[in-house]
Amino acid sequence: MSDIFSNMQIPYSVPTQTKETTTTQTTQPIVVKEAIPSSKVQEQQADSVEISSQNKEKKGPIKSIKGFIANIKKFFATTGEYAKGTAKGITSGVVAGSVVYTAGSVINFAKQKAANSAAKKAGEETAKVVKKIPNKALAVIIGGIALAANIWTASLNATEKSSNIDHRWTGHNQ
Repeated sequence: MSDIFSNMQIPYSVPTQTKETTTTQTTQPIVVKEAIPSSKVQEQQADSVEISSQNKEKKGPIKSIKGFIANIKKFFATTGEYAKGTAKGITSGVVAGSVVYTAGSVINFAKQKAANSAAKKAGEETAKVVKKIPNKALAVIIGGIALAANIWTASLNATEKSSNIDHRWTGHNQ
C-alpha cells in the first residue's frame, strides 16, 4: 500500500460510561496507519495487469486471394452505384426543377396578365403588383430533393451489392 494515506487522521467516537450510567462520546483522531494492522498492509500484492490479445485466425492463401478479389469487386460496385445514382439524381433533379420553374413562370404570367386586364377595365393606368410564386427557389429545392433521394437509393443499392459480394466470395462467417 502506498504512503498516501499514512498521515490522514480520521475522527472516531469512543463511548465512555460514567457513574450515572449515561453514555457520552468523545471524539479522538486516529491515524490510518494505526487503524489498519501492518500485517495486512504487507500481505497485499502489487497490482498486476494481464493483457489479452485476440489472435485472428490466419487465412490460407486461397481465402486471402478471395478476400482481395471481394474487396476490389465491392469497391467498383459501390463506386458504380454512387456514380449511377448521382447521374440519375442530377438528371431527374434538372427535369423536376425545370417543370416547377416553368409552371411557376406560367402561373406568374397569368396572374400579372389578369391583374393588368382588370386594371384596364377599371380605368386605372397602372396595374396592381401581384404576389408572385418564388419559382426559382422552388425549382432549386425540388432539384435538390430529387438528387438527395437518388443518392440515398444508390447508397442502399451499394450496400446490397456489397453484401451479395461478401456472401458469394467470403461466406457467412467473415
